[in-house]
Amino acid sequence: MKITVEKTPQSEAVLDVELDWDEVEKASDRAYQKLAQKYTVPGFRRGHAPRTMLERMIGKDAIYQEGLDDLINQSYKQAVAEHNLTPIGQADVDAEPMEPGQPYRFKATVPILSPVTLGDYHSLHFDQPEITVTDEDVEKVLSDYQNQQAIWVPVERPAKISDHVTANLLLKVEDRTISDLKDHEFELTEDNVGLFAGMDAHIVGMQEGESKDFTTTIPEDYSNTSIAGKEAQYSVTLKAVKEKDLPPLDDELAKTAGKYETLDELRESVRKQLLQSRTSQAQRDLESQVLEAATEQANVDMHHLLIEEEADALYHQMEHLLQQQRMSMDQFLMLSQKTADEYKKELEPEAEKNAKTDLVLEAIADEEGLSVSTSEIQSMLDLYARLGAARPQRVNQLSTTARRRLEASIKRDKARSFLIEHATRPQTETEEASATATEAATETDNESPAQAAEESGASI
Repeated sequence: MKITVEKTPQSEAVLDVELDWDEVEKASDRAYQKLAQKYTVPGFRRGHAPRTMLERMIGKDAIYQEGLDDLINQSYKQAVAEHNLTPIGQADVDAEPMEPGQPYRFKATVPILSPVTLGDYHSLHFDQPEITVTDEDVEKVLSDYQNQQAIWVPVERPAKISDHVTANLLLKVEDRTISDLKDHEFELTEDNVGLFAGMDAHIVGMQEGESKDFTTTIPEDYSNTSIAGKEAQYSVTLKAVKEKDLPPLDDELAKTAGKYETLDELRESVRKQLLQSRTSQAQRDLESQVLEAATEQANVDMHHLLIEEEADALYHQMEHLLQQQRMSMDQFLMLSQKTADEYKKELEPEAEKNAKTDLVLEAIADEEGLSVSTSEIQSMLDLYARLGAARPQRVNQLSTTARRRLEASIKRDKARSFLIEHATRPQTETEEASATATEAATETDNESPAQAAEESGASI
């Protein structure tokens, strides 16, 4: 058996296998012994029929093909083991017809996991961001809550911007009715966009019971190109005008926000929540920067199959999220005007980034000797059980594939923690001095001899 393996830049391994005819004959003998146990030949006990009789029954080629299939599987496993290949999908076998007495040759192309070449991830350093919450930040949150608790009260005066109005609204373009709304409620703004752009300015100054006709121009970039840029004729009857009545920002308002007795207690709670939220977000942003830097340093080649698998995972995550919001994936795709394949295609850039990051983390875990114990896998299964996930609850209940995937996930988490901890730890005085010395040495290397001599006080 002669096996050669060529790795391609597309993260595939091409196996070229040549088998001597003697090997094919021996494989056919083994196939005959196996098939003789499977088929009953009239006049013979199962397993005792001569080969010639079995060949008459199922065909000579069928026996040779059975032997060839075994040889192909054997040589494939041998090549994978000897060349340390990690297949990530099914092999595509190109097998030529068999000629009796002649060596048999076939090729198999298999997608593989290519080794990751890591960068100098130990040199990464990011400072922890300084998180602040100002008085203005707190007052902005309180003001927003104050607005949420406001009520709309009727007023007897002309409408103005920020009022809440009720109106009968007829909109036509070239004698075609585009909209005919009765008792339509909306807030007057200065920056209304879309179909009703420019309408609010004409309603400002109208009073309850007043009717008015006016024209505007539909925006050029309006989505309905048949009316975009055309003149719109309005007929509006104002039915009601209301203004916002804000409650006082005091202790009584604070009591409506939760278990607070005073406005100062609410302020302090808002400050703490803002600080906690910003700290969490800053930490997520920092972790993202560290992972992105480590990934950019590394040289990662991967088969497109990994990207497709990650895009499928993202697709199913969205599907699960939509189910929680009582929407089906089919409804989402219909609203998005996309097919499932088109949506998955859009997910591929994010999927590629995720897959690369995972490969880099796994490589770092291997480089740092980060391992996963059985107890750690069991702890993860216990967590899934508490969350109500439909998974096996004991390690020995996991399939080999499921265990490997869970182990890989835990290793990535460990590598992520290791990387972030080392990239964000405060630099010691020794490290800072070493960095300064390195920079100084670099600058000196770039100086001319005359510059170096002048700075040292020597002469040349």
